[in-house]
Amino acid sequence: MIWVKPDDKQAILHNIEKHKWKKDYYQAFVNRVQADVAAYYENPKQYLSGLPFDLSAQKPGQIPPFFYINNPDKEAAYRRNKLQHYLKNAIDCSIIYFLTNDEKYVKYSTSVFYTFLKSMLQLKASETPFNGGLIYQDDHLRESREVGAQMPVLYDFIYPYISKGGKGYNFVTDTYETVSVTEAETIFRTYVNLALGRGIVDCNWPVLESSSLVCNTLALNSESERNYFLQYYLTRDTTHQDALAKVAAVYKKEINWPESLNYSSGVAKLSTYLMTLLTKLDSSLHLGRKYPEILSAVTLPYYLTYPNNTQQILFGDGGRSYRHPIVNYELAYFLGKLENSSSIQNEFGSLLNTALQEPAYNRSQLNPRSYIPEPYFEEPLKLLWYCPEIVGEVKTYPKPVTVELPFAGILLQRNLSSSANPKHGLMTFVGGGAFIHGHASGMNMELYGQGHVLGTKAGKGSYTTEIHENYYRLFASHNTIVVNGYSRGEGGWVNLAINTVNKVAMEPLAYKKPVSGNYSFTISGFIDDKGDSAEAKQERTVGIIRTSTATGYYVDIFRSESKLPNQYHDYIYHNIGDSLIFNTSDQDFVLQSDEDRYKFKGPEKWGRERKFMNPGWHYFNTVETSNKYEKDLEVLFEANALGKQPVKMKLFVTADKNREYTKALAPPSVESVKAYSDKQTPTLVIRKKGEAWRNPFVVVYESFAGTSNEGQIKSVESILQNGIFKGVIVNSIVNGKAIKQMIISQDNDDSIFEDKALQIKFKGRYAVLTLNAKSQLAELYIGNGTQFSYQKWSVTAADAKAVSLSLTISGKNGNSNANGKFKISYPEGFKLTETIINND
Repeated sequence: MIWVKPDDKQAILHNIEKHKWKKDYYQAFVNRVQADVAAYYENPKQYLSGLPFDLSAQKPGQIPPFFYINNPDKEAAYRRNKLQHYLKNAIDCSIIYFLTNDEKYVKYSTSVFYTFLKSMLQLKASETPFNGGLIYQDDHLRESREVGAQMPVLYDFIYPYISKGGKGYNFVTDTYETVSVTEAETIFRTYVNLALGRGIVDCNWPVLESSSLVCNTLALNSESERNYFLQYYLTRDTTHQDALAKVAAVYKKEINWPESLNYSSGVAKLSTYLMTLLTKLDSSLHLGRKYPEILSAVTLPYYLTYPNNTQQILFGDGGRSYRHPIVNYELAYFLGKLENSSSIQNEFGSLLNTALQEPAYNRSQLNPRSYIPEPYFEEPLKLLWYCPEIVGEVKTYPKPVTVELPFAGILLQRNLSSSANPKHGLMTFVGGGAFIHGHASGMNMELYGQGHVLGTKAGKGSYTTEIHENYYRLFASHNTIVVNGYSRGEGGWVNLAINTVNKVAMEPLAYKKPVSGNYSFTISGFIDDKGDSAEAKQERTVGIIRTSTATGYYVDIFRSESKLPNQYHDYIYHNIGDSLIFNTSDQDFVLQSDEDRYKFKGPEKWGRERKFMNPGWHYFNTVETSNKYEKDLEVLFEANALGKQPVKMKLFVTADKNREYTKALAPPSVESVKAYSDKQTPTLVIRKKGEAWRNPFVVVYESFAGTSNEGQIKSVESILQNGIFKGVIVNSIVNGKAIKQMIISQDNDDSIFEDKALQIKFKGRYAVLTLNAKSQLAELYIGNGTQFSYQKWSVTAADAKAVSLSLTISGKNGNSNANGKFKISYPEGFKLTETIINND
């Protein structure tokens, strides 16, 4: 009854017979077990004795116990894989028996189960409350997925056979023996109790253990006992196990499971699996209708992908590669059928049919055996649950301009070109926070260009290794600022907690309509105060500015100020590629070798998962640093292995006092494209001595491809008012025409910038004024502001409430879009169309 009921059988056989993909899959499913079945029948003693038994503990005439397996054991991986291999083959054979009544398969499955049962009954579960298991003495978390979740499913399929007298083979005595229900239930209760009494809460552990908890509960004969233990999955928490209701509440609050994407996707999959399993068992539970927020999270990773659709944003221990979570879609669609919910079926039917158009997905394909630590259900349920036909419209799923992930402090913005060419897309995000599998990142940023993530977080190393813990997890591996050489995490998960980056302003708001197709922006705030030697406040403004269907750029304005004397701030930027060049012939700019600059100065020593060699920049090598340089500077990154033409990222860094520039090679950005995943990453560091708030780090980034070192931007210069930074002027040649863009960025909603000579005045946070070659208004974008005037043009927000607005001029005609009420005045002779965007 766990995966199927007896009356499901005919429908499954009908689908196999009538639908080619199911028939092909079933045939491959049957073929795969033949070698093991043949080996068993040729010599059952030899076949079963291939399991990892501890012969030194064997008692006369009894099947020996398994070895206890601990993570440090040299043979651990081999032994674990052996256990999984036998269990997975036995489950598959038991399913074939269920469908065909061929006892050849059930005899094999029963003997495997019996061997496991007799061996496991001789083991004593570890008493450690943290993570003690039965076979895996120091890792119930893993055992619950690799063994615990499989034993009851196998038993469920062979139960009809053993209840009619079917026996298991004892390879020691060469006899067939009765499979005791009492003994089987002893193992099931052991795993139930391990799930309820081991592990930790408020992380993904309870969800990872839940397949074992639920399936072992369902294998018990007593209905009252089943109902009692099921409440511990559905509603009742323990000090070691969170129930589904608590998990759903986290989704409702955080939008997504609050861990890095590889872990959060696994939580969504396992939760959807068990919600479907239990709804199939008891339709009155209506878990799909009750917890729609979990199903909504299934689709979220797609909305966090870059324009190339193959990479997703990288934060914490997550991975870069993206593929549609087809299994999650299939389970959710089947759940929609069980719930008779047209909304669930429509959503996931369309997602499935759209994804299945891609060549990478073939429903009839059976994948090779996998031994990753996951409950085994994807492949069998493709046969037993997946709907033979999917009803749903194939369509394009538009990605929102902005997305917010509050738990990770992430504000994402993208601009997809009307050309539909992923190389023309723009996308960036800023974020950082404290969560399970999070990294001490500060306000990290990534930048996409020419079809690739160029400005990248470094990724992650192998867990517990020195480089993973002392570089990939720390500030220096991110595109961020290190304050006073000290920035770090402290407290929280493995002592890596940082304050969560907070949203100050953004346009458009997450998932809302933008006022412009060419502009968006975010402002993020952060307090860097872990430990006692950074004590800084920071604010980062990042804007996307599109200049044509194929071109655009980013502006990054990073303010940082420490309370401490003798403060200094290091702005770090990594870009995959082959080289970093300071594009200047100025004799005042001199580079010298500086290998001591980032050496670790201690006194901390690395203590695994507790103490780290912050901020991690001791891994930088081939370090060269300039003298103090106070002029504008251009920096060029070049990558020659991303396509037929070199891909470049050009940085325009505005002038400021007390600046030093460093080029270095950092460890490989392991989650980047294959060509650069094992090569050192060219890295720029800009050090500012003194505060960097009134005069922040300001960098304009433009990516382009080709042999020329020139993009469309020709120059960038700061706008200062009374010596305080107010914005930048970017001069470009776009499609042969000169344009000037004034990007105004202020640190307060009530701040005012005014240039009487140019007849400009702006009150607010962020705006972009675009002028043609004759200094005439071409476009105006107010990201957040209450008043803007340029010559005879004037925009004023109604009721002094900040608005976002775009104004585009073509000849004597203009169009405005705004997300709030405003008043506008303009020169005579113009015709203006005004639109208010309703984002309710």
